[in-house]
Amino acid sequence: MLGLRQTSISNDKITLIGMMGTGKSKFGRLVAKNLNFNFYDVDTLVENKFKTSIENLFMKYGEPFFRNIEAKTIKKLIFNIKKNNEKVVISIGGGAFDNKETRELLLQYTNVIWLNTPVHILVERVGEGSKRPMIKGDAKESINRLLKKRTRFYSLSHYQLDTYKLSQKQVTEEIIKLISSQNNKA
Repeated sequence: MLGLRQTSISNDKITLIGMMGTGKSKFGRLVAKNLNFNFYDVDTLVENKFKTSIENLFMKYGEPFFRNIEAKTIKKLIFNIKKNNEKVVISIGGGAFDNKETRELLLQYTNVIWLNTPVHILVERVGEGSKRPMIKGDAKESINRLLKKRTRFYSLSHYQLDTYKLSQKQVTEEIIKLISSQNNKA
């Protein structure tokens, strides 16, 4: 676990970022349930709006279209969260934080936590025959390439949590602890 930078953001707005297979959605749901917060999975919001999978959106319209829709969805979500002063945990897609406007918005209004997991574990979780649109060919090679590109953006998060040797319960507790200790410093 590594707290990267101080933040004065309220501890009731959390965004989980990281590569596919890190458990953003799973841990987001668990943290939200433990804290009695609302949970939003941006990929699920997009799939529900378009009534199709992320994979199909990529295949039919391409990555630029998807990234545009993803960014608009996050912007609208943050607007509504602010308007309603919701207590939330948000899970975003692995590439959403690459978008500068999205990144700045999330960093300004939420506590951003990077769930970091080693590549070999991600490959085990995602699998070689992945239906994930960003995995092309060899999963390990694809994940390494994506991680190399995204690490510079992920490293801008408020916090980094290395999840590799932690149980599901420990990851959930560490996220809650990070946010709770952040608020005690303010």
